[in-house]
Amino acid sequence: MQAQISLSSTRSFELREALLVYRSDRGSIRTGPSAFVTKHNVKLNQAGVPSLDAGSPIHPSDISALIEQLRGTLPVEFLPPNVLVRTQDSIVWWTPSTIRAMFYTKEKGGEVAQLSGLRFPQPGLIFRAQTGHLSIRAVSCKVRPEPNTPLYRAPYWNVNDSGDVCLGSTRVPRQVTVDSLARWESGFFESEFTHPNAVMKLTEHPGGFIGLWKSLVGKHKFPAEYLAGTKETLGQFIQR
Repeated sequence: MQAQISLSSTRSFELREALLVYRSDRGSIRTGPSAFVTKHNVKLNQAGVPSLDAGSPIHPSDISALIEQLRGTLPVEFLPPNVLVRTQDSIVWWTPSTIRAMFYTKEKGGEVAQLSGLRFPQPGLIFRAQTGHLSIRAVSCKVRPEPNTPLYRAPYWNVNDSGDVCLGSTRVPRQVTVDSLARWESGFFESEFTHPNAVMKLTEHPGGFIGLWKSLVGKHKFPAEYLAGTKETLGQFIQR
């Protein structure tokens, strides 16, 4: 078997250590772990053929150091009140209800094109940003949401049933940092909404999606009763 790895770096890499994973099919909560890992230094003979030295059980500090080397360290950042969760891969934050302009592609024509560029009240929103990926849900609360806070569908085009945003040509930051949150939000709202991307209904408004936003022209408050439920809490959204 051959494996190739492409590294976008001019640095050279040397084989120095190896990890061996030992597993058992009989592990359980009562009997203890079903696997353990040993770390081995690698030595090369005169012909350049590698072999392993005796191993030792891997220590939690070894795991932390390896993760930092592979993925980089999490930057030290001050977390403002709107940040709900910060992990190595993502940030989850919320924005209270506000008023924003929204833009629609002119290609669709009709009523939706006439709404482009107008300002509308928005519901409270939950954003989750990962590198090259954005998810959005809505909330009806006016205060910082908790893990058991129910979530609603974000009533926007380009958002699928799971809340994932079809970014297309949307300009979003490469970084997933506290300083980048405003740019993630503006990247979403300042790009054009181009197409419906969900199977389930986006709103409970009797006039549907277009009826909802037509009714909000010139208004200052988003009516929470028109949010469509998801049967998902904030805690579940964060965990999946």
